[in-house]
Amino acid sequence: MSAIHILASGSKANAYIIEAENSMLLIDQGLSFREFSKRAEMLGIDISRIKGILLTHEHEDHIKGVAYTAYKLDAPVFSMAKTLEVLDESTKHSIHCRAVEKDRKVKLGAFEFTPFEIMHDAVDPVGYLVSAPGGETVCFATDTGKITNRMMTYINQGTRIILEANHDPAMLYKNMHYPQLLKERIRGQFGHLSNEQSLEALERMGENHPKTVIFSHLSEENNSPKMLKELVVNFRQAHSLDFKAFIANQYNPLSIPLL
Repeated sequence: MSAIHILASGSKANAYIIEAENSMLLIDQGLSFREFSKRAEMLGIDISRIKGILLTHEHEDHIKGVAYTAYKLDAPVFSMAKTLEVLDESTKHSIHCRAVEKDRKVKLGAFEFTPFEIMHDAVDPVGYLVSAPGGETVCFATDTGKITNRMMTYINQGTRIILEANHDPAMLYKNMHYPQLLKERIRGQFGHLSNEQSLEALERMGENHPKTVIFSHLSEENNSPKMLKELVVNFRQAHSLDFKAFIANQYNPLSIPLL
């Protein structure tokens, strides 16, 4: 089986698994190990098959469960050297960490992955392009305030794309619970993508559109899955595109077969 499994996606916790043949890669792990195991079991996932963990950056919703999960599964953690330093300082567990370089391909079992630079307020954040057996390529691009031309070179290679759609600008503007500085951070170039920015990235792909787009990291307060779904439907109709669209959820795990 080949699939993308979303165990959590949002502002509280993030965890994604790419499965191909008999291997799995975990990207980020912001859940407790108990909750991570519970959600994996709900999806029928044998987490002992996880061959490695790719860490995008050190924010709590992405890193919280990484060290203990790596320790329990005896799985190596791959990320930028500065990000791994933060991970090492925050854990008492003995884990295997391997620093990687942006734009350099790494082979791990049946997978190959390449980290690439994203725009976020972390020490050295990255996205990943993962090549899986069977010719599928999964581009993981979340937690970024803008889509650069360099990022587009990787997004354009994805047959499946996990793309951030964090907020609706009007909802964020009207949110009285968020202080102004936080709003500016979110909509800044080192913050998070809006729904419109996500769709603009897909528009920039032109005819090279993917088979599947998974819109992820939605804000519970500043976005609406219903609104995003309507935007995506209109976008596909306007551009005569037929990619399958999914909206990832913070609480409900989801498996998407790569057919």
